[in-house]
Amino acid sequence: MFSVERFRVFVNERLTAAAEEIWDVFSTAVVEYEAEINRQRRMLDIVWKPHIHLHRIDVPQQHVCKEEEVEQQLCHQERTSSLDQEDPEPPRIKEEQEEEQIKQEETDTLMLTQEESEHREADVQHELQLLPHNSHVAENQDS
Repeated sequence: MFSVERFRVFVNERLTAAAEEIWDVFSTAVVEYEAEINRQRRMLDIVWKPHIHLHRIDVPQQHVCKEEEVEQQLCHQERTSSLDQEDPEPPRIKEEQEEEQIKQEETDTLMLTQEESEHREADVQHELQLLPHNSHVAENQDS
């Protein structure tokens, strides 16, 4: 009977040790899965809700003239041009230059945001390349 009792104690100790080892592996797997889920949530947030940082560029405000002021300026320009016999630069050319400058600034801003977006996209692609390895680990632990 003494040997049966010793055998029972031995089996209980081995079962306890095995159960503790299984529990440790299970706990580690749960922690790894939680970390992976959080990482994938962050990636989804980036992909589904991209944060585009726009850099505000202050464009000088143009003075808005009233019709009367414009007429007075045109009359004044006509008088001075008839006196000087030289044509001043037409206002539309100045406006076109200003519009071109504004378009260039917008293009520069857009290029900056595209570069940031491409950088973010490259990060996401890199993260997605790591996914098959992690899902393989998950399949092995599921089985």
